[in-house]
Amino acid sequence: MTLHVLVACSKSKSHAAPEDLTWRDGVSLESWRTSWEEANRPRYEARDLYSGRATRRQLELSTGDPNSVPYLISAGAGLVRVSDGIKIPSYESTFGKGGPSFEDWHLLPHGGLSNLELADGDRVLAFAPPSYLRAISRDPGLGLVSKHLVAPSHSCLGGVCSFPVRVHPRIKEVLGVASADLNTELIRMFMERGEEGIETASRRADTLPPPPVRRRVSDEELLEVDRKKGGGRKGMDLVRHIRDELGISASVERIGMARSNRDSGRMADE
Repeated sequence: MTLHVLVACSKSKSHAAPEDLTWRDGVSLESWRTSWEEANRPRYEARDLYSGRATRRQLELSTGDPNSVPYLISAGAGLVRVSDGIKIPSYESTFGKGGPSFEDWHLLPHGGLSNLELADGDRVLAFAPPSYLRAISRDPGLGLVSKHLVAPSHSCLGGVCSFPVRVHPRIKEVLGVASADLNTELIRMFMERGEEGIETASRRADTLPPPPVRRRVSDEELLEVDRKKGGGRKGMDLVRHIRDELGISASVERIGMARSNRDSGRMADE
């Protein structure tokens, strides 16, 4: 059995996107493909282009496993089989207003689910952000892939895949990971123990006590708490301290966004 791992691309990249591969108002699929296929354009392998932590880690997991084949789900390229050594240009595109519609995803330069070469017994692993799963759900090739598909039972693919996996809403508390790292951990667990590993963690989450009621604060107050009472902690260690010991609502993503907004404001003032 081969495990075909679908890896969501990251917005952050190691190389800047050229102007004609930045999806803006007025861009069409035809103009995008024309720009994409321009011969004299720098191109990179996936591991050299994407700098997002989740994308890089998922590629490491799947390329390091002899029974797995990684594919990139990209809002600019389509579905790219990484092991083919395909090089792609840097780009800026997201599903929705800043990129193709979900229905048109499979028409991007590298196509969609039709790229999957599946044998009997193969599995297609789809643990990715909702927008990427939604694009997959609109692909005309889904019917042929669904009998191989493994996806969260609560997702838009849960009702059509042959192997729905229950992912408890609070499973990240059991696993001790941030929301941004959850899909990476689910992929790792499935590769090591299959569906049972994730189901076991979900059963543990069933036994968690009701979540505590935490005080909500503004971004400014949250950053002040970090500065005065964070004690130099970082990442999940900082979040646990703020949430569990100080009783304040917080997440890695929110703290990161608050810092980014603060820094942007400072630059604007300058």
